[in-house]
Formats: sequence, structure tokens, C-alpha cells
Amino acid sequence: MSTVVVAVLLVASMLAVGTAATVDDFRGLAARRGLVVIAVAANVIVLPGLAVVLVTVASLRPEVSLGVLLAAAAPGGGTEALLTLHARGDLAVSAGLQVVLAPVGLLCVPVWAAVAGQGVVPSGAAGVLVVGGGLLGQVVPLAVGMWLRRTRPGAAARLHGWARRVADVLLAGLVLYFVITGVGRLPQVGWAGVAVIAVLVGASLTPAVVPGLGAAAQRRAVAMTTGVRNLTLGLFFAAAASPTVTLTLLAYGLLMYGFCVPVAWALARTRPVPVP
Repeated sequence: MSTVVVAVLLVASMLAVGTAATVDDFRGLAARRGLVVIAVAANVIVLPGLAVVLVTVASLRPEVSLGVLLAAAAPGGGTEALLTLHARGDLAVSAGLQVVLAPVGLLCVPVWAAVAGQGVVPSGAAGVLVVGGGLLGQVVPLAVGMWLRRTRPGAAARLHGWARRVADVLLAGLVLYFVITGVGRLPQVGWAGVAVIAVLVGASLTPAVVPGLGAAAQRRAVAMTTGVRNLTLGLFFAAAASPTVTLTLLAYGLLMYGFCVPVAWALARTRPVPVP
């Protein structure tokens, strides 16, 4: 899918989040450092570590293993905040984690690939450009949306509706893209590889039902943050690898959205209940 479409989706998503969030929301996030630490650990240690175990136990082909690892070790996906919004999760938690995890992924991906005996050789300058561009696409529209909500609430409300509709349409297009490009090629990944991806995506969404992570809205934010991987970053590291690695990343994206979107919609039907 065109990088322009993905970039517009990211900007629209963060505008929708920014026009629904407040500065007080982020001040509250600073008081929940334990939640942030747990969420970061889940994204950069637990999920990639589980991926290493699963690809080893399943004896996947090296190219498929690398594709799975690149996806599992790449946190900070651009649509996590939009899905958190749909799931009625904590937007400050989602946006804050997104900003933290995006640059961490630049180090996390090659480290976990090396742990699994796989080699990826990123170009430092290009990697910084990818992550830096992604951060700008997140932080700037988020800040603009929050500023508008504080200074011009009427305009913010109108912009929120517009941005959310645009983001929803583009997200639907992104999911359709993964379906069209991925379903018929899943056998090339191998059903063992598909099963491993399904287990990883399912495991990444379990924070939604773990009471120890706080209120339901916070758990939903962590679940969407962990569920949606940064496939753009994964594809960046896969640029010099075989086409099978890229195909595996597309398969991961297909299952990722195939799980995350219905889960977000299902969560939206239930009202978050504060933890006593």
C-alpha cells in the first residue's frame, strides 16, 4: 500500500486522538509509571521472546521465522491509537506508549533478530529517518488536536468527526489491502507459520483481560498497543531480505487486523468499569 496512504492514516488517527484527549489525561499518565513499564516490557521483551520460542518449537523456515520476529519485535504501530479510540480505551496511555515505543523499535528489532540467529543490517541514517518521520506524524497532529480542543473546542469537535471518518475509511482500506494481498498467499508462509502468528496476535491482546493492569480503559489501550505492530519498521528491516520475509510480514498484518479490529469493536460494546 502506498506510503502516502499510510502516512495520511497516521496523521488522521492522531488528529482524532488529539481532539479527544486533554493535557490532564497525559498528566495522569505520568502518575501511572508502573503501567507504562509493564506495557513497554510486554512490547519489547515478552512478545518478541515468545516469538523466538514459538518459531524455534515450530521449526519454521528461516525466512518465515525472520518475518515473524521482525513483526513481533517492532512496537509502536501507527493505528494502535485509532483502535484504542474505537475500543473506548485510555487515549493518553495509547498515545504516550506510541511515542515511547516507536524509537525503541529501532533497537529492539535487530537485537531480537540477532538473539534468534537472524541477521538484519539496517542503515543507521535511513532507520533514524523512518522512525523520526513516524514520530513527527504522531506528535505534531496529536499536539495540534489537543491545542484545538483547549482553545477552540467547537473547531476541535468538527475536526474530530472529520479526522475519525477519514481514518476509519483508510483503516478499512488497509485491512482490505492485507486481505487482497495476503489471503491467497498464506500457504506460501506455511500453516505452521500462520498458526504461530495467530498465537502471537492472540497473546498480544490478552492485556485487555488482565485486571492487574488497572482500569478497563487502560487495559484496552495496552492491548491495542501490544496487538498492533509497526509493520512499516519491520518492512524497513526486511528490505534486503528474501520476498518470503516480506510475505510473512503481510501475513502477520492480515491476522493482526483480522483479530484486533473485531476485538476493538467488541470491547466498544462494553462500558469500561473502574477497578475498585
